[in-house]
Amino acid sequence: MKKLLSFAIWGFTFLMLLTADSWAVSLGKFAPDHGCYLGAFIELDYNVQGDIGNYEALTKKKHASYFTYVGYGRPFPKAWVEKLKAHGAVPQIAFEPNNGLDEVKDDAYLRDWARDAARARVPIFLRWASEMNGPWTAWSKDPAKYIEKFRLMTKVMREEAPNVAMVWCPFAEPQGNIMDYYPGDDWVDWVGVNIYSVYINDGDPNRPAFEKDPVEQLRYVYDKFPNKPLMICEYAATIESKGAGLSTVEFAVNKMTRMYDALKTDFPRVGAIYWFSWDTIRGKKANNNYSFLADGRTLLTYRNLTSDPYFLSRVPYNPSQFPLNVKPGTTLGSGGTTLRGKSSIQENLDDSGALLMGLQNPLLQGIQDGDVVGKDLNLRVLIPEGWQINGIAWQVDGQSVALTNNPPYRISVSSSRFAPGMHTARVIVYLKDWSAKMSPDVAFQVPKAE
Repeated sequence: MKKLLSFAIWGFTFLMLLTADSWAVSLGKFAPDHGCYLGAFIELDYNVQGDIGNYEALTKKKHASYFTYVGYGRPFPKAWVEKLKAHGAVPQIAFEPNNGLDEVKDDAYLRDWARDAARARVPIFLRWASEMNGPWTAWSKDPAKYIEKFRLMTKVMREEAPNVAMVWCPFAEPQGNIMDYYPGDDWVDWVGVNIYSVYINDGDPNRPAFEKDPVEQLRYVYDKFPNKPLMICEYAATIESKGAGLSTVEFAVNKMTRMYDALKTDFPRVGAIYWFSWDTIRGKKANNNYSFLADGRTLLTYRNLTSDPYFLSRVPYNPSQFPLNVKPGTTLGSGGTTLRGKSSIQENLDDSGALLMGLQNPLLQGIQDGDVVGKDLNLRVLIPEGWQINGIAWQVDGQSVALTNNPPYRISVSSSRFAPGMHTARVIVYLKDWSAKMSPDVAFQVPKAE
């Protein structure tokens, strides 16, 4: 009887250990046992211009990680990664197939990029093709193809770069199609989410967003994945709103406090959060200043919130755990395998489908999917800095309704021109070289006349 009891206890203990180990594995690579890695995007912040030392002196907190963007086909960002390593931080890389999913293949470029990542011998959080649930990205059209390519990316990284953790990251909205793009637990190390607390949507004072709760936006994704660590890959709140013509410091303080405090009490599986610190107004990219360094009140709030030891300053790892020998092949140097040449952070942002944080469409403004247009259809276009424009074509249901080449590129069309029911709008921007940039279609409804 004693032997049977002893065997039963041993078996139960073994089962618990196995379960605990399985849970640890399910938590993904490099997840903290407790607390939340502190991270940021600072490469374009005018106050520090990517200088980690200056940034951490201002925030009075060492950060565990920083992120940047790399367009698919570009070289591995070795110099930037080495800069982080020198400061004891690890990279999060937003790797974006801005020319679409078809060029993502198991080929020399992808293998060589992965081998460059392996040579870094530091944990890398690879956020591949994020915000896939939003129509503003070039990889949003085909969920099945997206899943196929995400699994391919995971396969290659696991074979070539064991220091890479794969991060799958939708935008907080729209919520209804998020799960359509999920590659499956076996292919994802971390689940991420991008959340922006914007004062108004699309720079339009008639589209208020200040009542949205970032904690509830986080909770939706958090509850969907109970066995995964979560990463808030990008977060920020509007400190100044160009569209509203307001300083919104109090709004930013409230949202920042709400988010960072909630992580400590309600979201133990959120293992990392990154603040997107950039004034997109001054950068002529969007309508919000997200740099808390621009105002003493927001800076002080961030200091006070992140001074809590819950927010971790280091991702623990042992470089010896990563292989010393990596197969030949590189994306770096004159002989490197690339689809496109070397680029700056600014150029990668220009490529980025996630360029206009907090907006629903990177070109077409003034309307969102599902809007009911009762009177006039008022449309605008937001032209990225540096684009040389020949003309703008506005289309409804694929047919041109207006042409212009005069800034500020706005039109107003009476909805009486369209039959009651659903329609789609888009804008086509013709550049000086006569290449064209077309926005995704946005659906709107014209109601029946009363």
